[in-house]
Amino acid sequence: MINKISYLGLGTMGAGMASNLLKACYKLTVWNRSAEKCKPFARQGARLAESPADAVRDADLVIYMLSNDQAVEEVVFGANGILSGIKEGQIAMDMSTVLPATSLREQQAYSNRGVDFLDAPVFGSKTESAKAKLWIMAAGKRHTFEKIKPVLQHLGQTVHYFGKNGNATAMKLVGNLIVALELEALSEGLVLARKAGLDLSTVMEVIKVADFRSPLLVSNGQNILRRDFSTSFALELMLKDAGLIDKFAGSLQSPIPGLRVVEKNLKSAVALGFEKENASAVIKALEKEAGVEVKALSAAEAA
Repeated sequence: MINKISYLGLGTMGAGMASNLLKACYKLTVWNRSAEKCKPFARQGARLAESPADAVRDADLVIYMLSNDQAVEEVVFGANGILSGIKEGQIAMDMSTVLPATSLREQQAYSNRGVDFLDAPVFGSKTESAKAKLWIMAAGKRHTFEKIKPVLQHLGQTVHYFGKNGNATAMKLVGNLIVALELEALSEGLVLARKAGLDLSTVMEVIKVADFRSPLLVSNGQNILRRDFSTSFALELMLKDAGLIDKFAGSLQSPIPGLRVVEKNLKSAVALGFEKENASAVIKALEKEAGVEVKALSAAEAA
């Protein structure tokens, strides 16, 4: 039975998940590269670790969500990393968005120490993380998955088992490819509608009900019209993920022509200085090219 959990990485997503683990009454240890982010959890009773190696001490389950493959390399394999402290019988779970090859390298390293490993990335953003409404995928040994499934149910609204290690991270990249293409389609569509002189509020009314509707299109479309690009999933992270998808698809010789277009526009938006804004800010690259701004009309303009 899982009782003691270590959580490493208290960024936009990790902070919400760690909070929900505390609410579920697990004994929690936290670590973050910026120690300041750990203090709110200490006030709620969590133990603060001095290093990743220290964080995993006595934990039944070690969870981490880090920004990229390089961060995983440092936190897992580096000096005072997880592997220098973890012991046989413990379970490690990486919830980061990384290449499947990275997950397989982790699995082998943990297996050499008698540690079971799951790759378990998620879909959702800051809001879903805080509300324990993430959509979680997991891959690894079935009996290990069943053992930690109750923990995952405190973090997400659905949990999906994908079989052998690496499959969950593969699914994460498949999903992020779809997200990237949806945001590109939304951006191109709204810019075209603006150039055509359509009432964008009415355009969004159609997007909400038509057969091509999706929660992602609706929420991002509404925020774009309000010019709200506050970050749920940063544009720079979507560009990073586009690079991962490119490598992964290339390794399988699977065509991704649509992603080439998205990647170009993401790079343009980053060059314009919008990398810290929400991924929907990709529309700003298209707006600049088109010479328009996509926004809802004011009451006076609408009249």
